[in-house]
Amino acid sequence: MASPFPIALKLAGKKCLVVGSGEEAALRKSALEAAGASVLVAEREFRPELLDGVWLAVLTDRDTELAARMASAADERRVFFCAVDQPDYGSYSHLAITRAGPLFAAIGTQGEVPALARRLRELLDELFATSGFAAFAESLARIRKRTPAERRRQVLNAAVESVRLEGRLVLPETTEDDARGT
Repeated sequence: MASPFPIALKLAGKKCLVVGSGEEAALRKSALEAAGASVLVAEREFRPELLDGVWLAVLTDRDTELAARMASAADERRVFFCAVDQPDYGSYSHLAITRAGPLFAAIGTQGEVPALARRLRELLDELFATSGFAAFAESLARIRKRTPAERRRQVLNAAVESVRLEGRLVLPETTEDDARGT
């Protein structure tokens, strides 16, 4: 499998489609709206023409037949498409994102282990909050704006030189049998 190419899409003013219902659809709609997108929600009423003029589409219900139909229609129209929890369908997968001021970090697993991506995001959320990272990143952004372009690299590299992580990541000692409950 080829490695995905991560990007940060600018969705302000872009039309997006969420197909599905329940909490997952509401979460995806909210996330897209927070990015400035104009979001249409269709509760299992998918028709290929709903993708006309759409930039990005998401299926939140776990329905492989619908996922296959949507993936095909999205591909024909060159629309970014993701079937949540069905990584075999679509052109992208969602990332777990944490934010601190102007900085964001995204964790992806190609849709294979979203629970791990979510947990790492939670840990980074806590790390960023307790370290005051948002204020630090905002101060760096202000320094960047007032520093002449020819000196930015030197000034900003010096400003972040002493940033470091201390500690270690601790993983549970489980096996696949433990995870299956056998």
